[in-house]
Amino acid sequence: MKEVDMRSRAWRIRARAAVAIAAGVMALAAGGTQAAASPAAVAGSSNSAAIDVVHGPLNLILPGVEVGNPTGGLASADTVTAFHGFSTFRSIRIESQGFDLEGRIQGRLRTHNFESLWQVYNLPSSSGWSAWVFKFKQDTSQSVLKETFHREELIDVNIDISFRVSAAALRNVSTLRVGFETLRLELDGETKDFTVVNGASGGARDQNGNEVPVEFEPV
Repeated sequence: MKEVDMRSRAWRIRARAAVAIAAGVMALAAGGTQAAASPAAVAGSSNSAAIDVVHGPLNLILPGVEVGNPTGGLASADTVTAFHGFSTFRSIRIESQGFDLEGRIQGRLRTHNFESLWQVYNLPSSSGWSAWVFKFKQDTSQSVLKETFHREELIDVNIDISFRVSAAALRNVSTLRVGFETLRLELDGETKDFTVVNGASGGARDQNGNEVPVEFEPV
């Protein structure tokens, strides 16, 4: 009987600990909306809501060599200039350690269509942003890219993606930012952003900007 009582007491202690963990973790959306995020819990918004994307610092992608100058050099004024940066879709405050984190990003994203840029170089839409950059740097003409750039208008993209981060990857992480790479193109004084919403271009960053492994799956 004493052994049974001890087991019962241990079970109650574990149960209280699990409740404390579930109650202690909060997810803070990039737009400021707060929602509960427990182990293996879904943190998301309604599918009709607009996703408030926060763009991080942008890094210059060296453009292809200047047309007519195969040895390199500065690009001409009518050359497409490209940048890339990490865009946060969801910022999550981690207040407890030791469990996997699962979440879901739902909503409407206002962006230019990255798939149009991928079609310029005949890339599958599942290709990562770095594959596009590789092709871009080899494009000495940019004629098709320029036509595509001028033609592209902002569109609404419905997003419904789940993500998972392992407990091991969350060690020493106090804030987790989940999002996707954005390509910013500039031409003739005009700027357009193309957020690359595919698994190969998704990622996560901690409070110091370090990469955190994350798995994405379409819902």
